[in-house]
Amino acid sequence: MKNAYLLLIILFSLNSYSQTTFGYETATDHGDYLTETIDGITLTTSYETITVLDANGYGGSSGNIAAAFSVYSSEATFAFSEAVEINSIIALEGQASVAIYTFTTSDGTNESVNVNVVNGGAAVTLNWTGVTSFTVTSPFPVVFGFDTLVINEPLSTDEFTLKTVKIFPNPTTDFIEVRGLTTTENYNIYDVLGKEVKRGTISINDKIDARNLENGVYFLKFENRNPIKFIKE
Repeated sequence: MKNAYLLLIILFSLNSYSQTTFGYETATDHGDYLTETIDGITLTTSYETITVLDANGYGGSSGNIAAAFSVYSSEATFAFSEAVEINSIIALEGQASVAIYTFTTSDGTNESVNVNVVNGGAAVTLNWTGVTSFTVTSPFPVVFGFDTLVINEPLSTDEFTLKTVKIFPNPTTDFIEVRGLTTTENYNIYDVLGKEVKRGTISINDKIDARNLENGVYFLKFENRNPIKFIKE
């Protein structure tokens, strides 16, 4: 019963997130960049001759997209008015049947993601945390297009704390670095069944040793904070 109760707490906490989707339906075209503000967060998207275009479902898109309008580019930039957790995005290419895109965060704390964009489009899973900006590059000039950029937003009263406390790398193979704590805190780690597998105390900018954990999904819980999901590989 105790394990089941802990699992319910974890699941409830995880469900305290909503998703915000930037689909360029309400975007403002500034000529060389686009802005769109949803739920108080502003996304700025820029690359060569960018414009808003109804792609009619091209490459898996829906409604408007941020299109390069048949002009080749090598880098696209996405910036947010505050740090966000990025879930996914649809990447499009207007000319080539296959293109390679590399997604990289500006601060380098999240793992880069390489994607083959085949037959015009690809759904890209990023699962990044604490991102203020990222770039998309290609080894060869391409006709960029993007749609449906999904971010997660915490809804709890501890929202400020959730956004400022970050762990990385995620996934991890050995240690988890924790940034954003202002005091020494106790922590517990639970598996997906709600079983506690590790506990300890961590100080500011310290690391948690995860080497003895089995590969899988875990939840890191600090006192008076919602759990943070991570993966051990």
